[in-house]
Amino acid sequence: MQSLWMIVAAFLFSIMGVFVKLASSEHSTWEILFWRSLVGLVVLMPIINRMQGGLRAGLSTKYWSAHTVRNLSGTMAASLWFASLAHLPIAVSMTLNYSSSLFIGVGCFVGAAWGGNAMASQGVRQGPMLFTLFGGFIGIVLILRPTLAEDQLIWALMALSSGALAAVALMTVRALGRLKEPSIRIVFYFTLSMLLVSLIGMSATGAHWPTWHSLAFLVAVGATAVLGQLALTRAYGYGQTLLAANLNYAGILFATLWGWWFWNDHLPWIAALGMLLVVGAGIIATWLTANTAYPAPEVE
Repeated sequence: MQSLWMIVAAFLFSIMGVFVKLASSEHSTWEILFWRSLVGLVVLMPIINRMQGGLRAGLSTKYWSAHTVRNLSGTMAASLWFASLAHLPIAVSMTLNYSSSLFIGVGCFVGAAWGGNAMASQGVRQGPMLFTLFGGFIGIVLILRPTLAEDQLIWALMALSSGALAAVALMTVRALGRLKEPSIRIVFYFTLSMLLVSLIGMSATGAHWPTWHSLAFLVAVGATAVLGQLALTRAYGYGQTLLAANLNYAGILFATLWGWWFWNDHLPWIAALGMLLVVGAGIIATWLTANTAYPAPEVE
């Protein structure tokens, strides 16, 4: 039953997408990322401070290289996804972002084809994986063309790129998990990274203080993100990993409903077919790569 927390996480992340889209009418991606990170740190700091050994022990790590890879890839993924939400139907943006399972499958397939590196050492079946990836990327093509207008393609490619970068972040998180790195520490450094990058972005592009109206959206982005992360961590930590990973795709269903409810989005049947192919291929790819052992980072 603990795996059902993933449905809660998927619901919260879809709501976060709604608030990102609403806030984007008044604020840049960097501003939204800043507030999402700031609220997250406000919530996380007291939790870490109450950990055994206090704040210093809670933040101490030997795996700085792995955290750096996870933070940079995750921060870039979040930035690209947030930017795409302002210009795409929320269901399309979320589906392309959720393509990370397909990119993980690509990494396993390529690794196995090139001699079976550590990523593919658990014997990912290449035939079923190739068929699965083919179906998933056909789905992406159906979403991109002819569903979207010409001026939306760049934003769709950004959402797709966020999925590829999220795959790198996820593989690094799994490697850190094998090293028994606490999830709360992983989330903290990721949130801190987003805050620092957003400050750099705002210093280059400018920022302005939100109105009370937009501040509510920005705080809601941070609150739903933190609550969603906690629900996700509980689902993965105490539930069945495969079931939790597949229940995560419920977020696309929620996003489709929000798009229809708030923005009257009516996706053509070819886009709906493409989304189903991506989700189906993502679920199968998750099962096929379930036992893949990602290489652990070196201790620095």
